[in-house]
Amino acid sequence: HTPRVRFRIKAPSPCRELEAMARGAMKRLRGNSRDLPVYICEYHDEALRCIHHGIRRRRLPFSDLTMVHLDAHPDMSASATLPADVVFESPHDLYCALRKDAGGIAQWILPAVYGGHFKCVWWVRPSWAEQIADGDYAVAVGRARRAPENGGGFAPRAMVAGSGGGYSSRLPSVVEEGASPDLASLDNGGVIPETICISCPEPYFVEDGIYCPESEMSGAKPLRFLVSELPESGASLASMEADQEPGARSAGAIRFDDRSATDLVAGQAWTLDVCLDFFACGNPFLKQTRPSIAAPFMAVQNAATFRQQSVVSVTEFHSARDTFDKVYNTVLQGALAAEGEADPDAVEALGALLPEAQRATLLADLRSALRDARLSELQEVVEAVDMVCLPLHPVTEAEVNERMAAFDDFLGRLCAESKPCAVTIARSVVDGFCPMRWHCMLEQGVLEILRRRFGALD
Repeated sequence: HTPRVRFRIKAPSPCRELEAMARGAMKRLRGNSRDLPVYICEYHDEALRCIHHGIRRRRLPFSDLTMVHLDAHPDMSASATLPADVVFESPHDLYCALRKDAGGIAQWILPAVYGGHFKCVWWVRPSWAEQIADGDYAVAVGRARRAPENGGGFAPRAMVAGSGGGYSSRLPSVVEEGASPDLASLDNGGVIPETICISCPEPYFVEDGIYCPESEMSGAKPLRFLVSELPESGASLASMEADQEPGARSAGAIRFDDRSATDLVAGQAWTLDVCLDFFACGNPFLKQTRPSIAAPFMAVQNAATFRQQSVVSVTEFHSARDTFDKVYNTVLQGALAAEGEADPDAVEALGALLPEAQRATLLADLRSALRDARLSELQEVVEAVDMVCLPLHPVTEAEVNERMAAFDDFLGRLCAESKPCAVTIARSVVDGFCPMRWHCMLEQGVLEILRRRFGALD
């Protein structure tokens, strides 16, 4: 159950793609070694391969890197099946696993943290991406064994350390056809591997099943994880007051100091990562649904009460999520059967699971969308389930130009004292997250800004 974590509709052939990358994209850097290395990839998980390439060519240090990550998606997920230590043992197996996993495009950052490369990640989000609340989070990234019985969370060490606790950490002897090959190739007789996890209790991580308290991890690496919108011209990072109430959305987060973006990277080795869907974003699960119809469903999902604060009890969180899903699906299925006419009782029941201050507006917009939607659109929304949470933001050329200018200004302030060691650019067109009609304009625009700021590019 992984809402708000982006997936591929259909994963490409890993072997064919890796061979193509070996022949082309990963050739030795050419030109003046002083030129800024810029890597352009299609799928965002390829950025990890690019980071490793830069480290091998000594364009990047191995550790203590900061990454400024401009994207409509956090990409802070992790594989449910890939053994964590593959990060150290076989990078090529890691690349291949990311490529084969439908969610691999969102799973490339945490392996780099666990591998010791990144000490700080700053997700700069567009205003319409709300997967994780703004904040400055001091977290740990490590490994632990998942417990299938507890809803995809991680098993306490006491449960997996011995054989007398009533908990079995072993997989069924038969792996179903179509299951991830990582499950079928586990060593140690089928024991569930230790996979990558994070200690941040935000709903994004808990719903994705990768949250684990630091005390239950092994091999934990510290990570400073920042989330904010693109700072406006002349503004410093917004000051945030940490709420002291348990479960408050900023609980566990360190308050932002009034420091400029420049101070964050000054004197640091850092990389710039740009996904083109930062400027214009599509949702491949809603290709045939008008944005005006999709927006109310996305708003209701994102506004669900249980998603408005950090998680205190994982069990209670999953219970609240299951209740919401059941009521939400009842509304959709009823409207689909009645050709857009929503059941008033079901809608009211859904309203009880939304914040009171927003309830009236959210339900009014939802009723309008149900009434105005075509049956094909309703069907697609039903099939998308909670993937309607993924950002969807159609743009005009004027807005693209405005966002490019804001990026240019931000980059100028960010690089006032130091420039990045490398830049990675993800197109995300084939997966449907960056609309194809904007690809050429966005890619050329980003490259032109980089040339203007840094001169020749490698």
